[in-house]
Amino acid sequence: METYEVQKSYAQWLGQTDADLVITLNTERELVDTILLSSFDQLSAVLRKYFYKIECDVFGYLKREKYKTKCRVNRVVCIERDNKRTHAHILVKTLEGWTNAEMIELLNMSWHDLQRTRNKSFTFKAQHITTQNKLSMYNTKETRRQNEQLNDVLDLRSSFISKHSNKQ
Repeated sequence: METYEVQKSYAQWLGQTDADLVITLNTERELVDTILLSSFDQLSAVLRKYFYKIECDVFGYLKREKYKTKCRVNRVVCIERDNKRTHAHILVKTLEGWTNAEMIELLNMSWHDLQRTRNKSFTFKAQHITTQNKLSMYNTKETRRQNEQLNDVLDLRSSFISKHSNKQ
């Protein structure tokens, strides 16, 4: 399969997810710093911790562990390896009974708590999704370059996609 076809397939799949928000998360430190989250695996681990913390805060630990598919934040994570910073674009479904503004506030506060970066706006950006197809192509734009290096942009370990969250 040609690399453009792979990107197009990823984009079509992402376009079918029922996400409400797109979030871009950046790490604060640059690559010259030895403790930077510079790799895909390191950022993936941080994102798993991030969403685990959010789910425990919202649903409680016991409910989250008992109802593993219901008490979760539905999201699709794409991680880009940049020359300066590794960063993530995340499609997120707003929780039932929450507004987009409340969801953004929860995600923002949790990210800054985890990163210990108060009032640093460049580390977190969130907005409501208006055009799903264009956004899906943007999120997978690095697919070709990463596939050439036998890597991927989709992080399935830190993504959670309920089988009921896809549009039918």
